Amino acid sequence: MPRKKTPRTINQRQKERINAIRQRRSDQITARQEENWDILKQADLGKPEEGMVIAHFGLNVEVEDSSGVGCRCAVRETAGIEPVCGDRVIWQKANSQQGVITAVIDRHSILQRPGPYRRLKTIAANIDQIFIITTSTHLNTGLIDRYLVAAEAAKIRPILLINKMDLAQDPEEIMEELAPYKTMEYPILPISATSGLGISELGSMLQEKISIFVGQSGVGKSSLVHKWVPKERAPTIGEVKESSNMGRHTTTVARLYHLPNGGSLIDSPGVREFGLHNVSRNNVATFFRDIAPYLEGCRFSNCSHKHEPGCMVLGAIEDGKIHINRLKSLHRIQESMPKNDH
Repeated sequence: MPRKKTPRTINQRQKERINAIRQRRSDQITARQEENWDILKQADLGKPEEGMVIAHFGLNVEVEDSSGVGCRCAVRETAGIEPVCGDRVIWQKANSQQGVITAVIDRHSILQRPGPYRRLKTIAANIDQIFIITTSTHLNTGLIDRYLVAAEAAKIRPILLINKMDLAQDPEEIMEELAPYKTMEYPILPISATSGLGISELGSMLQEKISIFVGQSGVGKSSLVHKWVPKERAPTIGEVKESSNMGRHTTTVARLYHLPNGGSLIDSPGVREFGLHNVSRNNVATFFRDIAPYLEGCRFSNCSHKHEPGCMVLGAIEDGKIHINRLKSLHRIQESMPKNDH
């Protein structure tokens, strides 16, 4: 029987070294920020105007003005929060190539992912709809449910895209498996980036909205993005190299692209890790559209919906109002979350 691995621990000297590296990185970022500010302080700032953040990478934020021209901006501390793609901001031009963001206008939605040191990182704001991409060849309803919970928690409209339908052996069987989502009024669009199935309908759904695609690697996300954004404008979901005092490193870029027929698409590698943040074991069931209406009717307030008498959720399953697979999916998600999560 193989020996069970014990978690690695770090000693005090290693902790001090890690903290020193973090501090050095922080000092370097601060120095670069101060250098930017020294340049901007010498410039005459224009009148405050409203703009949209269309790119964020490293210390640089690109703002688009009312005429569609982009300008690299520094962020004044009084802005309160770090601007991200999709943000509406108040900013001032310093010259034709630089500006200053002074305030971030209230957001109606945000999308977050895990960041360094267990902190949440906001990668996009003011998104109207999230397209959850899966494939006919690897239909994973459990993963779909996790994305749906996260979208519901973020208060962003989710839409299911089933890509690679040209490879489906039995399209009717796939749509039958997705029937519970249709009952819950989630939009479902079968598509094929290869054959063109559903692409026209998808283009119409993107119009006049700020959208983002999410999904695991291999679902065809890049191929779909390139249907509207040429590869030279969005190479492999935008990774750029930046120079720093620590050498060269790769920085993840989030960028907003305006689509030819209206609407905008935010493209970022970080959305692969978009998941269950600010959701706990105790409240995850409230984000299941079909289960939520029955929660308050349970006899016990801490009902697990597994065996308790007077459980309205189990009763709804017996009556055929909730599909049993949905409850199993809820339990799997709960079991994957920390027990001390409140």
